[in-house]
Amino acid sequence: MYTIGLIDDEESQLRTIRRTIKINARDEEKYDFKAYLISDNATDFVEKVFEEVINDIRELKLSSLIVDYKIIVKTSKIKGTDIFKKIKEEVPKFPVIILTEVVEESTEPDFVDADKVYKKKDFYKIESEYSKEKVYNIFDSMRKYIAQRDKLQLTIDDLKQKLSKGSLDREVIGNILALESQLDDFVPTDQSQIDKVFDEKKAKEIVALIEKANELLE
Repeated sequence: MYTIGLIDDEESQLRTIRRTIKINARDEEKYDFKAYLISDNATDFVEKVFEEVINDIRELKLSSLIVDYKIIVKTSKIKGTDIFKKIKEEVPKFPVIILTEVVEESTEPDFVDADKVYKKKDFYKIESEYSKEKVYNIFDSMRKYIAQRDKLQLTIDDLKQKLSKGSLDREVIGNILALESQLDDFVPTDQSQIDKVFDEKKAKEIVALIEKANELLE
């Protein structure tokens, strides 16, 4: 089951996005939507939405995000690219799409890939090839994102099993550290995978043993 996050300041637009995806999604696709509430406070809107989205990604509750380029909060305009940038800085591999009527303006920042920006008017033409292709791309991105994320996590879990059984192979530890660095691009983690296996005292013992082993090899 995929969960597609939606950020827009108009309920009518949210309905149109849902309708477009529902009509053009393949019958076998299983998915749901989550709309993020628009705060009345423009000063902390981006930060609050960012925190909620990141928390959902961390808890594996979100598979992709569609953001309107222009969001009105009271009398202020917020650019969807601001949210896009913060999420991509934290989880670079997470699928984020910007919906806009001003494609050139939306793709102007260096951190926005042109293929991640959809022209709203054409996306809403549900019978068009453009709309069908873009909806397919959304699901394809989610599939690839989840497959790569889960593959990394499963590999890490297998290596953690070796550590938990008493193996102090520094190659195993090095592999875990390298893989969890890659996993950070898919889902933010607050704690090292090694820390999850060992308590702080045990972790220090492991580091000491590795350092001692390195000295013996020199």
